[in-house]
Amino acid sequence: MKKIYIGPTIDGVAIRHTVYEELPEPLAAAIKKTPYLSGLCVPVSELASAMKQMNSRSGTIYQLYTKALKDRVEITKGAN
Repeated sequence: MKKIYIGPTIDGVAIRHTVYEELPEPLAAAIKKTPYLSGLCVPVSELASAMKQMNSRSGTIYQLYTKALKDRVEITKGAN
């Protein structure tokens, strides 16, 4: 199942709005260390719903996005 990463771009880990058949190793490793990132990898079929949360700045997806935005420097350090 294709998934799209809707979190913030995290250097060396993931680029926002990238569609994956399989998660790349850096992103899979970051999810193991920071499990909430998996919530930002949504099935393409659920993209409209996820973007609605992002645009309204409410909901679980938006909360995960803001957390990842705050933590991205630490996530990047863990990837390198």
